[in-house]
Amino acid sequence: MIDEPLAAWWRVIANARWFGGKGLSASLEALTPLPWLTDPGTLPAVRPEVATVRYVDGRTEHYVLLVGHTASPAVGVVAQVDHEGLGRVSVVDATADPDCMGALLSALTDPRHAAMEWLDASAIEPSAECRVWPGEQSNTTICIGPDRMLKLFRKVEPGRNLDVEVLTALNGSGVTPEVYGTLLGDLPDGVGRADLGMFVERVQNVRDGWEWACAACADDRDISAEAMQLGGALRAVHQRLADVFGTAVVPGAELAALIGDRLDAAEAQVGELAAVRSSVQVALSALAATELVVQRVHGDFHLGQVLRSADGWTIIDFEGEPLKTLAERRRPDSVWRDVAGMVRSFDYVRGAHPEPTSAQAVAWAATARQAFLDGYCEEAAPDRPVLDAYELDKAIYEVVYETRNRPDWVHIPLGAVHNVARRTTPSPTHNSKEN
Repeated sequence: MIDEPLAAWWRVIANARWFGGKGLSASLEALTPLPWLTDPGTLPAVRPEVATVRYVDGRTEHYVLLVGHTASPAVGVVAQVDHEGLGRVSVVDATADPDCMGALLSALTDPRHAAMEWLDASAIEPSAECRVWPGEQSNTTICIGPDRMLKLFRKVEPGRNLDVEVLTALNGSGVTPEVYGTLLGDLPDGVGRADLGMFVERVQNVRDGWEWACAACADDRDISAEAMQLGGALRAVHQRLADVFGTAVVPGAELAALIGDRLDAAEAQVGELAAVRSSVQVALSALAATELVVQRVHGDFHLGQVLRSADGWTIIDFEGEPLKTLAERRRPDSVWRDVAGMVRSFDYVRGAHPEPTSAQAVAWAATARQAFLDGYCEEAAPDRPVLDAYELDKAIYEVVYETRNRPDWVHIPLGAVHNVARRTTPSPTHNSKEN
């Protein structure tokens, strides 16, 4: 491509919700076009293009664009280019252009398509209406008709995408969407093949778990029964993942060291975290003294990753935390990481209450958290020292994320870091700060 589209796409990427480098100095180093996915010599033409983003510290990341070439654009034009054999055409974001998506689906649903790995190509109707779902953040979801969707992965690395890998293993579980096929492509410079997207079931008659819980909190409506059910659903997923991928036992010191390293990196970006370092170290010492059973987990479990219907819960998005590397997200972990993520999520929901810091709002969140823990643990008690350590780790991650993306929200995880630190280090000093 010529320089004009390169600059134009960088403006798109830098302002996209799914770009993970906000707040960091970076530039678009290259756009690498992959083979056309649609029939050659026809318009609209659609292909993936891999954007290589370079940061000032030398790191690079790869982001996937779904680029359309069309003579009749239905959305904003990113650039104009000369398309081989077809003259001057408009370059658009194909995910938002109905004609581009129609051409793409017609091509990809051929079971023999070289870029596809199908489990059931017949599940996708190529003539179905397509629209971009507005709620996605780290990826882009295109709804296909009433009950199917294409999830386009944005930040990609070589190897299997965790969402593809885990959801495929959970097909038929009844608590996760069904996967029908995977779109693949080769990353630049021979670094390897990657999953670029997947065709998956769009579960019907559901409500986003975050929106549902916020509405309940705003109305001060008790959700103990539903929260307990959610805990049971997560427990069932963990059991299935353990059966499919196996488990291992690791020294708690290994995970404590990883959390400590993440604290170091976070403190370098958010200086206020230095004030809780000693308290965090106490929690990590308790973790280091244990042995942990580890396995595949969700990795980024919160209310935005679940859907609520009259029949129960559906768990989605098994890619893990977007700021972590693929190796970090694939590493087996304790199930308490997922539990801590949901506990933290209920704390965030408190912000929807008319008086978020009131005793009523605090009690609502505490009740929901306890019901979730009861559902997950059944008759047992949670492993509190390990859960505390994971709550701290999650809140520290949230501090960095909010600092970069939503500075007005950073007080929420910072408050949690201080609260858990006080709980794990009872002392007169801490008690005096609470009073």
